[in-house]
Amino acid sequence: MSDPVILETRALTKEFKGFVAVSKVDLKVKRGSIHALIGPNGAGKTTCFNLLTKFLTPTSGQILFDGHDITAETPPHIARRGVIRSFQISSVFPHLSVLENVRVALQRKLGTSFQFWRSENSLNSLNEQAMSLLAQVDLEKYAHLTAVELSYGRKRALEIATTLAMDPKLMLLDEPTQGMGLEDVDRIKQLIKKVSASRTVLMVEHNMSVVASLADTITVLQRGATLAEGPYRGLHGQRQHRAARGALMATPFLEVKDLHGWYGESHVLHGISFDVQEGEVVTLLGRNGAGRTSTMRAIMGLIGSRKGSIKVRGTETITMATHRIARLGIGYCPEERGIFSSLSAEENLLLPPTLGEGGMSIDDIYAMFPNLKERAQSQGTRLSGGEQQMLAVARILRTGARLLLLDEISEGLAPVIVQKLAEMVTTLRRQGYTILMVEQNFRFAAPLADRFLVVEHGEVLQSFTQAELPSRMERLHEYLGV
Repeated sequence: MSDPVILETRALTKEFKGFVAVSKVDLKVKRGSIHALIGPNGAGKTTCFNLLTKFLTPTSGQILFDGHDITAETPPHIARRGVIRSFQISSVFPHLSVLENVRVALQRKLGTSFQFWRSENSLNSLNEQAMSLLAQVDLEKYAHLTAVELSYGRKRALEIATTLAMDPKLMLLDEPTQGMGLEDVDRIKQLIKKVSASRTVLMVEHNMSVVASLADTITVLQRGATLAEGPYRGLHGQRQHRAARGALMATPFLEVKDLHGWYGESHVLHGISFDVQEGEVVTLLGRNGAGRTSTMRAIMGLIGSRKGSIKVRGTETITMATHRIARLGIGYCPEERGIFSSLSAEENLLLPPTLGEGGMSIDDIYAMFPNLKERAQSQGTRLSGGEQQMLAVARILRTGARLLLLDEISEGLAPVIVQKLAEMVTTLRRQGYTILMVEQNFRFAAPLADRFLVVEHGEVLQSFTQAELPSRMERLHEYLGV
């Protein structure tokens, strides 16, 4: 009789240069079940997936699959055992047809994957099986469309079809409903239920209604460690559900949904969505012109026009004037700094009004930026570039702002000043400030941020944590051109 547990981890741990991303996680996934892995952003869920599929190597611990210790195996070996995963970002071949996408996954069975001299017609023998898989995910009638023509929800369905083509014993689905409308969410939910009939599914999911309707068991992660685990339904499941909702449903400090923005007739933001939790440091990455600064300006109401939703601690601000948004505890430090040349450094510092409780005192500011105390009576624009940047940040700290929008604060500055600014961000984070940064200097941003959002053409293409950074570097080189 086969073991009822198909996947087990024992004290699974992953450290990155002293930072513990996953801490002694014990996980048991029962054969034939749908098991949900949930928790707040940065809890270590996707890192767990990367460890299970060996995109990352565990620092310590053990991974057992179907009775075999796979801790030291490589990703291809694990895939051949039947552990197949999807990714948060849609990863279909956009310019192949829907049918051809599935045939690529089936081609391994022919043993001709690297026989590039063969005619494409040699793959026609796979068409019937490919169409059968497309029927399972309700994509038969789209077989001859190119994948780029599909809606986002149907692209995710296509990914599930390619996963099924690999004959998975265990399907790992990473955020299968992320970024979908209600209609697509319901379609994917029904599809997961359908394909799980004879398979085991482990999924990472933030949508609690999806978890509630699908999961037999849930495991809650928080800060890389197991917070709760057990059957979803029943008394224990109810307690676990409350713990899960507590971990997942805390109101973000900043929540941006489907944000569109225009300068005149120029449409620069195209449905950008993300959130920033209280006390978190998040960096927007991207090439010049990607829409990062426009996102900052849209949050503050400084863009031509905007639509969508921007909530600050649950308060909708999309129709608010800029001065009212600032009074909610947001301080914006623009790239151009905005130092008044006719005022001294201290007069610049004292100029903005206090908008909330808890603003830094002058003494606290001078303790953090001793250079400003020495140059207090100097004309604002006679300060060095680094001192002007310190003054621009110090000015918003005095107002009582707790969410800081910092736009390219390291640009054009000497390395010694950049280091001081890095120490400043670290100190503010330790004091509980929430920070959203736009930063071109990746070396400056990389060690500071909890999460990174890659922005391109006014959209968020990728979101990943500090712990996932090493595994994303190759893709970042492509996106950022660095």
